Amino acid sequence: MPVFTVDVGTTPKRILSANPKRIAFMIINDSGYDVYVGFNKDVATSGVNKGVVIAANGGCWAYEYHKGELWAVAPGSAEITIVESTEGE
Repeated sequence: MPVFTVDVGTTPKRILSANPKRIAFMIINDSGYDVYVGFNKDVATSGVNKGVVIAANGGCWAYEYHKGELWAVAPGSAEITIVESTEGE
């Protein structure tokens, strides 16, 4: 089960590539900024493309069965931890 950290900023960044063997993932946000996660590069911190918010200072989001890309953006510099579970682990 891979566990890794990713820096997210004010420009949308791909945080997970498509993975047909993915079963689930979890994102933990220990930074001081909320992080917004979406399923394409148009994810934003507000408006029509506002992503799923992962609250600052320990917020967490887990999701099953999504095998496509995942993108994130934040209003400032944020570091998140991602745990990905795949078939065969």
